[in-house]
Amino acid sequence: MKRLVLLSLLLLSNSLPLLSQIDTISLQDALTRAQKSNLAIKIAEVGVKQNESRLREVSTARYPGLSFRSHYLYTPEIGYNEAVTNGGEYGVQLATGLPLFDGGVRSAVIDQSSNEIEKSRVGVRKSSSDLAFAVRTQYYETLRSEQELVIREETVTRLQEYLTFVNQLRLGGTATESDRLKTEVDLNNAKIASDGALQAAQKSRRLLANLVGSASGAEVEVLPLVGGDSWEIPVFAVAENPDFQLLDRDRRSATYGVTIAKGERLPTLTLAGDVGALGVHPNEFHHDIGYSIFLSLEMPIFSWGAVGERIEQKELAREQLDAQLLLQRRALETEWKNAVADLELARQNLTRFQENIAVAERNYLSAKSRFAGGSGLNLEVLDAHRLWVDAKLEYNSTVFAYRSSLADLIRLSGR
Repeated sequence: MKRLVLLSLLLLSNSLPLLSQIDTISLQDALTRAQKSNLAIKIAEVGVKQNESRLREVSTARYPGLSFRSHYLYTPEIGYNEAVTNGGEYGVQLATGLPLFDGGVRSAVIDQSSNEIEKSRVGVRKSSSDLAFAVRTQYYETLRSEQELVIREETVTRLQEYLTFVNQLRLGGTATESDRLKTEVDLNNAKIASDGALQAAQKSRRLLANLVGSASGAEVEVLPLVGGDSWEIPVFAVAENPDFQLLDRDRRSATYGVTIAKGERLPTLTLAGDVGALGVHPNEFHHDIGYSIFLSLEMPIFSWGAVGERIEQKELAREQLDAQLLLQRRALETEWKNAVADLELARQNLTRFQENIAVAERNYLSAKSRFAGGSGLNLEVLDAHRLWVDAKLEYNSTVFAYRSSLADLIRLSGR
Protein backbone atom coordinates (compact mmCIF):
# COMPACT_ATOMS: atom_id res chain seq x y z
CA MET A 1 0.00 0.00 0.00
CA LYS A 2 2.87 2.36 0.89
CA ARG A 3 4.51 1.63 -2.45
CA LEU A 4 1.31 2.51 -4.27
CA VAL A 5 1.01 5.82 -2.41
CA LEU A 6 4.66 6.71 -3.06
CA LEU A 7 4.30 5.85 -6.74
CA SER A 8 1.18 8.01 -7.01
CA LEU A 9 2.94 10.95 -5.34
CA LEU A 10 5.93 10.53 -7.66
CA LEU A 11 3.75 10.53 -10.77
CA LEU A 12 1.81 13.55 -9.51
CA SER A 13 4.98 15.49 -8.76
CA ASN A 14 6.34 14.76 -12.23
CA SER A 15 3.12 15.80 -13.94
CA LEU A 16 2.66 19.11 -12.12
CA PRO A 17 5.42 20.95 -14.00
CA LEU A 18 3.92 19.77 -17.27
CA LEU A 19 0.46 21.00 -16.30
CA SER A 20 1.77 24.39 -15.21
CA GLN A 21 4.15 24.86 -18.11
CA ILE A 22 3.29 27.85 -20.31
CA ASP A 23 4.11 27.72 -24.00
CA THR A 24 5.55 31.14 -24.84
CA ILE A 25 6.25 31.86 -28.50
CA SER A 26 7.42 34.70 -30.70
CA LEU A 27 5.85 35.66 -33.99
CA GLN A 28 8.59 33.88 -35.93
CA ASP A 29 8.14 30.76 -33.78
CA ALA A 30 4.40 30.82 -34.50
CA LEU A 31 4.99 31.13 -38.25
CA THR A 32 7.56 28.32 -38.30
CA ARG A 33 5.48 25.93 -36.22
CA ALA A 34 2.35 26.58 -38.25
CA GLN A 35 4.15 25.88 -41.54
CA LYS A 36 5.42 22.55 -40.20
CA SER A 37 2.16 21.28 -38.71
CA ASN A 38 -0.60 22.65 -40.94
CA LEU A 39 -2.45 19.95 -42.88
CA ALA A 40 -3.53 22.28 -45.71
CA ILE A 41 0.09 22.68 -46.81
CA LYS A 42 0.71 18.94 -46.61
CA ILE A 43 -2.37 18.30 -48.77
CA ALA A 44 -1.14 20.86 -51.32
CA GLU A 45 2.29 19.18 -51.38
CA VAL A 46 0.65 15.82 -52.10
CA GLY A 47 -1.12 17.52 -55.01
CA VAL A 48 2.27 18.49 -56.45
CA LYS A 49 3.43 14.88 -56.32
CA GLN A 50 0.24 13.69 -58.01
CA ASN A 51 0.71 16.14 -60.89
CA GLU A 52 4.38 15.17 -61.22
CA SER A 53 3.30 11.54 -61.51
CA ARG A 54 0.74 12.48 -64.17
CA LEU A 55 3.40 14.31 -66.18
CA ARG A 56 5.62 11.23 -66.13
CA GLU A 57 2.64 9.18 -67.26
CA VAL A 58 1.64 11.36 -70.21
CA SER A 59 5.29 11.85 -71.22
CA THR A 60 5.53 8.13 -71.99
CA ALA A 61 3.30 8.76 -75.03
CA ARG A 62 6.43 10.04 -76.83
CA TYR A 63 7.90 6.54 -76.88
CA PRO A 64 6.66 3.35 -78.50
CA GLY A 65 5.03 0.82 -76.24
CA LEU A 66 5.72 -2.90 -76.26
CA SER A 67 3.12 -5.57 -75.58
CA PHE A 68 2.89 -9.34 -75.75
CA ARG A 69 -0.14 -10.91 -77.35
CA SER A 70 -1.18 -14.41 -78.25
CA HIS A 71 -4.26 -16.22 -79.40
CA TYR A 72 -5.50 -19.67 -80.24
CA LEU A 73 -8.51 -20.41 -82.45
CA TYR A 74 -10.02 -23.87 -82.81
CA THR A 75 -12.54 -24.57 -85.58
CA PRO A 76 -14.28 -27.97 -85.74
CA GLU A 77 -15.41 -29.52 -88.98
CA ILE A 78 -18.93 -28.23 -88.52
CA GLY A 79 -17.62 -24.74 -87.85
CA TYR A 80 -16.59 -22.08 -90.34
CA ASN A 81 -15.61 -22.76 -93.90
CA GLU A 82 -12.30 -24.63 -93.82
CA ALA A 83 -11.09 -22.61 -96.78
CA VAL A 84 -11.19 -19.61 -94.49
CA THR A 85 -10.22 -21.10 -91.12
CA ASN A 86 -8.14 -24.12 -92.11
CA GLY A 87 -9.42 -25.76 -88.96
CA GLY A 88 -7.87 -23.21 -86.59
CA GLU A 89 -4.93 -20.90 -85.98
CA TYR A 90 -2.59 -19.61 -83.27
CA GLY A 91 -0.27 -16.67 -82.79
CA VAL A 92 2.49 -15.56 -80.43
CA GLN A 93 3.74 -12.01 -81.03
CA LEU A 94 5.45 -8.94 -79.61
CA ALA A 95 3.70 -5.80 -80.83
CA THR A 96 4.55 -2.11 -80.71
CA GLY A 97 3.02 1.11 -81.97
CA LEU A 98 3.82 4.82 -82.14
CA PRO A 99 1.71 7.76 -83.34
CA LEU A 100 3.78 9.69 -85.88
CA PHE A 101 1.47 12.66 -86.17
CA ASP A 102 -1.50 13.69 -84.02
CA GLY A 103 -1.87 17.40 -84.66
CA GLY A 104 0.17 18.42 -81.63
CA VAL A 105 -2.22 16.80 -79.15
CA ARG A 106 0.47 14.82 -77.33
CA SER A 107 2.70 17.87 -76.88
CA ALA A 108 -0.26 19.95 -75.70
CA VAL A 109 -1.24 17.29 -73.14
CA ILE A 110 2.33 17.13 -71.84
CA ASP A 111 2.56 20.94 -71.66
CA GLN A 112 -0.79 21.02 -69.90
CA SER A 113 0.45 18.50 -67.34
CA SER A 114 3.62 20.56 -66.78
CA ASN A 115 1.41 23.59 -66.27
CA GLU A 116 -0.61 21.70 -63.67
CA ILE A 117 2.59 20.99 -61.75
CA GLU A 118 3.43 24.68 -61.67
CA LYS A 119 -0.13 25.46 -60.66
CA SER A 120 0.00 23.00 -57.77
CA ARG A 121 3.33 24.50 -56.64
CA VAL A 122 1.70 27.91 -56.68
CA GLY A 123 -1.09 26.34 -54.65
CA VAL A 124 1.46 25.34 -52.02
CA ARG A 125 2.76 28.91 -51.95
CA LYS A 126 -0.77 30.25 -51.62
CA SER A 127 -1.58 27.88 -48.76
CA SER A 128 1.64 28.93 -47.06
CA SER A 129 0.92 32.63 -47.63
CA ASP A 130 -2.67 32.33 -46.42
CA LEU A 131 -1.52 30.46 -43.33
CA ALA A 132 1.16 33.06 -42.57
CA PHE A 133 -1.46 35.80 -42.92
CA ALA A 134 -3.82 33.97 -40.56
CA VAL A 135 -1.04 33.42 -38.00
CA ARG A 136 0.14 37.03 -38.17
CA THR A 137 -3.38 38.38 -37.84
CA GLN A 138 -4.19 36.09 -34.92
CA TYR A 139 -0.87 36.89 -33.24
CA TYR A 140 -1.63 40.61 -33.53
CA GLU A 141 -5.16 40.02 -32.24
CA THR A 142 -3.74 38.17 -29.25
CA LEU A 143 -1.42 41.08 -28.52
CA ARG A 144 -4.36 43.48 -28.85
CA SER A 145 -6.63 41.46 -26.57
CA GLU A 146 -3.91 41.04 -23.93
CA GLN A 147 -3.15 44.77 -23.99
CA GLU A 148 -6.84 45.52 -23.66
CA LEU A 149 -6.94 43.23 -20.64
CA VAL A 150 -4.07 45.24 -19.13
CA ILE A 151 -5.99 48.47 -19.74
CA ARG A 152 -9.19 47.05 -18.26
CA GLU A 153 -7.39 45.79 -15.16
CA GLU A 154 -5.66 49.14 -14.78
CA THR A 155 -9.07 50.80 -15.06
CA VAL A 156 -10.43 48.65 -12.23
CA THR A 157 -7.43 49.48 -10.06
CA ARG A 158 -7.73 53.23 -10.67
CA LEU A 159 -11.47 53.25 -9.97
CA GLN A 160 -10.95 51.26 -6.78
CA GLU A 161 -8.41 53.83 -5.67
CA TYR A 162 -10.72 56.64 -6.70
CA LEU A 163 -13.64 55.07 -4.78
CA THR A 164 -11.46 55.04 -1.67
CA PHE A 165 -10.66 58.69 -2.37
CA VAL A 166 -14.40 59.53 -2.71
CA ASN A 167 -15.17 57.78 0.56
CA GLN A 168 -12.53 59.87 2.27
CA LEU A 169 -14.00 63.06 0.78
CA ARG A 170 -17.47 61.91 1.86
CA LEU A 171 -16.30 61.59 5.44
CA GLY A 172 -14.97 65.12 5.18
CA GLY A 173 -18.25 66.38 3.77
CA THR A 174 -16.87 67.23 0.30
CA ALA A 175 -18.47 64.29 -1.52
CA THR A 176 -22.02 62.93 -1.34
CA GLU A 177 -23.58 59.48 -1.20
CA SER A 178 -24.59 59.94 -4.84
CA ASP A 179 -20.93 60.50 -5.75
CA ARG A 180 -20.03 57.22 -4.06
CA LEU A 181 -22.81 55.27 -5.76
CA LYS A 182 -21.98 56.65 -9.22
CA THR A 183 -18.34 55.69 -8.72
CA GLU A 184 -19.36 52.18 -7.67
CA VAL A 185 -21.43 51.83 -10.84
CA ASP A 186 -18.41 52.78 -12.96
CA LEU A 187 -16.25 50.36 -10.97
CA ASN A 188 -18.69 47.49 -11.49
CA ASN A 189 -18.88 48.25 -15.21
CA ALA A 190 -15.08 48.24 -15.32
CA LYS A 191 -14.99 44.82 -13.64
CA ILE A 192 -17.50 43.46 -16.16
CA ALA A 193 -15.38 44.81 -19.02
CA SER A 194 -12.25 43.32 -17.44
CA ASP A 195 -13.86 39.88 -17.18
CA GLY A 196 -14.91 40.11 -20.82
CA ALA A 197 -11.41 41.14 -21.86
CA LEU A 198 -9.94 38.18 -19.96
CA GLN A 199 -12.24 35.75 -21.75
CA ALA A 200 -11.47 37.37 -25.13
CA ALA A 201 -7.72 37.06 -24.46
CA GLN A 202 -8.08 33.38 -23.54
CA LYS A 203 -10.07 32.68 -26.71
CA SER A 204 -7.50 34.49 -28.81
CA ARG A 205 -4.65 32.48 -27.30
CA ARG A 206 -6.51 29.22 -27.96
CA LEU A 207 -7.15 30.19 -31.58
CA LEU A 208 -3.46 30.97 -32.04
CA ALA A 209 -2.50 27.67 -30.40
CA ASN A 210 -4.73 25.85 -32.87
CA LEU A 211 -3.11 27.62 -35.83
CA VAL A 212 0.42 26.72 -34.73
CA GLY A 213 -0.53 23.08 -34.14
CA SER A 214 -0.61 22.94 -30.33
CA ALA A 215 -2.72 20.38 -28.50
CA SER A 216 -6.47 20.83 -28.57
CA GLY A 217 -7.67 23.33 -25.98
CA ALA A 218 -4.14 24.56 -25.23
CA GLU A 219 -3.21 28.21 -24.91
CA VAL A 220 -0.02 30.03 -25.80
CA GLU A 221 1.59 33.17 -24.45
CA VAL A 222 2.89 35.64 -27.04
CA LEU A 223 6.00 37.74 -26.79
CA PRO A 224 5.77 41.46 -27.55
CA LEU A 225 7.05 42.57 -30.92
CA VAL A 226 10.46 44.24 -30.97
CA GLY A 227 10.64 46.86 -33.70
CA GLY A 228 7.47 45.44 -35.19
CA ASP A 229 5.94 48.87 -35.71
CA SER A 230 8.71 50.09 -38.00
CA TRP A 231 8.66 47.38 -40.66
CA GLU A 232 9.04 48.57 -44.20
CA ILE A 233 6.28 48.15 -46.73
CA PRO A 234 7.07 45.10 -48.92
CA VAL A 235 7.54 45.41 -52.68
CA PHE A 236 4.37 44.65 -54.63
CA ALA A 237 4.09 43.06 -58.07
CA VAL A 238 0.80 41.62 -59.29
CA ALA A 239 2.60 38.80 -61.11
CA GLU A 240 4.04 37.57 -57.78
CA ASN A 241 0.65 37.28 -56.09
CA PRO A 242 -0.36 33.57 -55.69
CA ASP A 243 -4.04 34.22 -56.49
CA PHE A 244 -3.06 35.93 -59.74
CA GLN A 245 -0.60 33.16 -60.58
CA LEU A 246 -3.23 30.46 -60.03
CA LEU A 247 -5.63 32.21 -62.38
CA ASP A 248 -2.87 32.69 -64.95
CA ARG A 249 -2.13 28.95 -64.82
CA ASP A 250 -5.80 28.23 -65.43
CA ARG A 251 -5.67 30.49 -68.48
CA ARG A 252 -2.61 28.64 -69.82
CA SER A 253 -4.34 25.32 -69.27
CA ALA A 254 -7.33 26.63 -71.23
CA THR A 255 -5.00 27.58 -74.10
CA TYR A 256 -3.64 24.02 -74.21
CA GLY A 257 -7.22 22.80 -74.13
CA VAL A 258 -7.94 24.77 -77.33
CA THR A 259 -4.94 23.12 -79.02
CA ILE A 260 -6.11 19.67 -77.95
CA ALA A 261 -9.63 20.33 -79.24
CA LYS A 262 -8.35 21.64 -82.60
CA GLY A 263 -6.23 18.50 -82.92
CA GLU A 264 -9.43 16.50 -83.41
CA ARG A 265 -9.78 18.07 -86.88
CA LEU A 266 -6.33 16.96 -88.01
CA PRO A 267 -5.35 13.55 -89.39
CA THR A 268 -3.46 11.04 -87.26
CA LEU A 269 -0.69 8.85 -88.62
CA THR A 270 0.27 5.74 -86.65
CA LEU A 271 3.06 3.24 -87.18
CA ALA A 272 2.65 -0.24 -85.71
CA GLY A 273 4.57 -3.48 -86.01
CA ASP A 274 4.93 -6.93 -84.57
CA VAL A 275 7.27 -9.91 -84.57
CA GLY A 276 6.46 -13.49 -83.65
CA ALA A 277 4.98 -16.73 -84.92
CA LEU A 278 1.67 -17.36 -86.71
CA GLY A 279 0.38 -20.83 -87.52
CA VAL A 280 -2.74 -22.59 -88.78
CA HIS A 281 -4.27 -26.04 -88.56
CA PRO A 282 -4.06 -28.70 -89.85
CA ASN A 283 -0.40 -29.26 -89.16
CA GLU A 284 0.59 -29.86 -92.75
CA PHE A 285 0.32 -26.16 -93.40
CA HIS A 286 3.45 -24.07 -92.98
CA HIS A 287 4.13 -22.39 -89.64
CA ASP A 288 5.67 -18.91 -90.11
CA ILE A 289 8.00 -16.92 -87.89
CA GLY A 290 8.31 -13.33 -89.05
CA TYR A 291 7.21 -9.74 -88.61
CA SER A 292 4.82 -7.17 -90.02
CA ILE A 293 4.70 -3.39 -90.31
CA PHE A 294 1.44 -1.47 -90.29
CA LEU A 295 1.02 2.19 -91.21
CA SER A 296 -2.40 3.71 -90.71
CA LEU A 297 -3.84 7.12 -91.53
CA GLU A 298 -7.07 8.36 -90.02
CA MET A 299 -8.68 11.61 -91.13
CA PRO A 300 -11.88 12.96 -89.56
CA ILE A 301 -14.39 14.08 -92.18
CA PHE A 302 -17.74 14.72 -90.53
CA SER A 303 -18.84 14.83 -86.87
CA TRP A 304 -22.13 16.74 -87.06
CA GLY A 305 -20.35 19.84 -85.74
CA ALA A 306 -19.35 18.23 -82.43
CA VAL A 307 -15.64 19.04 -82.86
CA GLY A 308 -16.40 22.65 -83.74
CA GLU A 309 -18.59 23.01 -80.67
CA ARG A 310 -15.85 21.63 -78.43
CA ILE A 311 -13.34 24.05 -79.92
CA GLU A 312 -15.72 26.96 -79.37
CA GLN A 313 -16.28 25.93 -75.74
CA LYS A 314 -12.54 25.82 -75.09
CA GLU A 315 -11.99 29.19 -76.76
CA LEU A 316 -14.82 30.77 -74.77
CA ALA A 317 -13.34 29.35 -71.56
CA ARG A 318 -9.99 30.91 -72.45
CA GLU A 319 -11.60 34.28 -73.21
CA GLN A 320 -13.44 34.12 -69.91
CA LEU A 321 -10.19 33.50 -68.03
CA ASP A 322 -8.52 36.37 -69.90
CA ALA A 323 -11.24 38.69 -68.62
CA GLN A 324 -11.02 37.26 -65.10
CA LEU A 325 -7.26 37.76 -65.14
CA LEU A 326 -7.70 41.43 -66.02
CA LEU A 327 -10.30 41.86 -63.27
CA GLN A 328 -8.01 40.09 -60.80
CA ARG A 329 -5.14 42.44 -61.65
CA ARG A 330 -7.32 45.50 -61.09
CA ALA A 331 -8.75 44.11 -57.85
CA LEU A 332 -5.30 43.31 -56.44
CA GLU A 333 -3.91 46.72 -57.38
CA THR A 334 -6.90 48.41 -55.73
CA GLU A 335 -6.60 46.23 -52.63
CA TRP A 336 -2.91 47.07 -52.38
CA LYS A 337 -3.52 50.82 -52.63
CA ASN A 338 -6.26 50.65 -50.00
CA ALA A 339 -4.07 48.63 -47.64
CA VAL A 340 -1.22 51.14 -48.04
CA ALA A 341 -3.63 53.99 -47.34
CA ASP A 342 -4.96 52.20 -44.24
CA LEU A 343 -1.40 51.63 -43.05
CA GLU A 344 -0.43 55.27 -43.44
CA LEU A 345 -3.62 56.45 -41.73
CA ALA A 346 -3.01 54.11 -38.81
CA ARG A 347 0.58 55.34 -38.58
CA GLN A 348 -0.59 58.94 -38.34
CA ASN A 349 -3.33 58.12 -35.85
CA LEU A 350 -0.89 56.35 -33.54
CA THR A 351 0.86 59.65 -32.86
CA ARG A 352 -2.45 61.44 -32.35
CA PHE A 353 -3.78 58.85 -29.92
CA GLN A 354 -0.53 58.96 -27.96
CA GLU A 355 -1.06 62.69 -27.56
CA ASN A 356 -4.69 62.09 -26.58
CA ILE A 357 -3.64 59.68 -23.82
CA ALA A 358 -1.32 62.28 -22.32
CA VAL A 359 -3.95 65.04 -22.57
CA ALA A 360 -6.67 62.77 -21.13
CA GLU A 361 -4.42 61.90 -18.21
CA ARG A 362 -3.84 65.57 -17.41
CA ASN A 363 -7.56 66.25 -17.76
CA TYR A 364 -8.36 63.44 -15.32
CA LEU A 365 -5.89 64.69 -12.72
CA SER A 366 -7.19 68.23 -13.12
CA ALA A 367 -10.84 67.16 -12.70
CA LYS A 368 -9.89 65.07 -9.67
CA SER A 369 -8.09 68.03 -8.08
CA ARG A 370 -11.02 70.37 -8.68
CA PHE A 371 -13.41 67.87 -7.16
CA ALA A 372 -11.18 67.44 -4.12
CA GLY A 373 -11.04 71.23 -3.74
CA GLY A 374 -14.79 71.55 -3.92
CA SER A 375 -14.91 73.42 -7.25
CA GLY A 376 -15.64 70.42 -9.46
CA LEU A 377 -18.10 67.56 -9.78
CA ASN A 378 -17.67 63.83 -9.41
CA LEU A 379 -19.28 63.32 -12.84
CA GLU A 380 -16.55 65.43 -14.38
CA VAL A 381 -13.94 63.15 -12.83
CA LEU A 382 -15.71 60.00 -14.06
CA ASP A 383 -16.15 61.46 -17.54
CA ALA A 384 -12.48 62.42 -17.62
CA HIS A 385 -11.54 58.89 -16.56
CA ARG A 386 -13.70 57.35 -19.28
CA LEU A 387 -12.06 59.68 -21.80
CA TRP A 388 -8.66 58.42 -20.68
CA VAL A 389 -9.77 54.78 -20.98
CA ASP A 390 -11.22 55.39 -24.44
CA ALA A 391 -7.99 57.05 -25.60
CA LYS A 392 -5.92 54.06 -24.48
CA LEU A 393 -8.32 51.60 -26.08
CA GLU A 394 -8.33 53.57 -29.33
CA TYR A 395 -4.53 53.58 -29.37
CA ASN A 396 -4.49 49.82 -28.79
CA SER A 397 -7.01 49.24 -31.60
CA THR A 398 -5.01 51.46 -33.95
CA VAL A 399 -1.84 49.48 -33.26
CA PHE A 400 -3.78 46.36 -34.25
CA ALA A 401 -5.13 48.08 -37.39
CA TYR A 402 -1.60 49.13 -38.35
CA ARG A 403 -0.24 45.62 -37.93
CA SER A 404 -3.21 44.07 -39.73
CA SER A 405 -2.69 46.37 -42.72
CA LEU A 406 0.97 45.38 -42.79
CA ALA A 407 0.01 41.69 -42.69
CA ASP A 408 -2.35 42.29 -45.59
CA LEU A 409 0.43 43.94 -47.60
CA ILE A 410 2.73 40.99 -46.94
CA ARG A 411 0.00 38.62 -48.13
CA LEU A 412 -0.66 40.64 -51.29
CA SER A 413 3.05 40.75 -52.11
CA GLY A 414 3.13 36.93 -52.10
CA ARG A 415 5.57 36.62 -49.20
